[in-house]
Amino acid sequence: MQKAPIDDLFFQFYGHYPAKAGQGFQMLIAAAVKLLSGQEMSYDGIGETNAASTSTETNEKGGVTKITLNLVMHVAEYEEGDFSLIFTEESTVKIAQLEPEGLQITSEFEQFYDAQGNVSTTMDELRSLISVVSGDEDFVARGGWILTGEYLAYKNEHYGVRGITYEIPVRAIKYKIVIEDNGQARLFVQSESGHIDRQIKSVDLRGVAFKDGRVEVKNQG
Repeated sequence: MQKAPIDDLFFQFYGHYPAKAGQGFQMLIAAAVKLLSGQEMSYDGIGETNAASTSTETNEKGGVTKITLNLVMHVAEYEEGDFSLIFTEESTVKIAQLEPEGLQITSEFEQFYDAQGNVSTTMDELRSLISVVSGDEDFVARGGWILTGEYLAYKNEHYGVRGITYEIPVRAIKYKIVIEDNGQARLFVQSESGHIDRQIKSVDLRGVAFKDGRVEVKNQG
């Protein structure tokens, strides 16, 4: 059976065809986003992203020669965000006595514990729950988590927490990704907002691997 042209393009890069017919497009898009922004995008779920439009150009035989995807990627600026701890009344009194300046979320507070002393969740796990997909403009994500019955360990003391609130700026980056098949395997990406306007090199694309729906950048050299 004849392969889809975009899968033939994928074959030029990686020497094998994708497991699913036509999936070469999604996999190349995911690779481009990973290389450009470091952001994860499942190539099994490209259709769930905030894409403004997709267009294709074909030749006289009906084969796809060019695919253009207008895409909005949202990047959460966690380092510029604000996370606030909400303590129990008992812990609030204890903090006032032992830590007059209060407790702030630092690298020491990456883990939360249950009453038995077992790690129940981590800050990384909580951050992964933040939804940053909203429209095509910059915005601030606001929300929080209820952590009733959880504790923080600090200087051999345990502090009961009720939850965490957050405010995180989210930047919307608009991409135009163009994949062409004109005898040479090429992938162009440009940003309407001026952040990116360049061609992704073939050597860069060949430096990624696909595993479990995700893109991994292989170590070079």
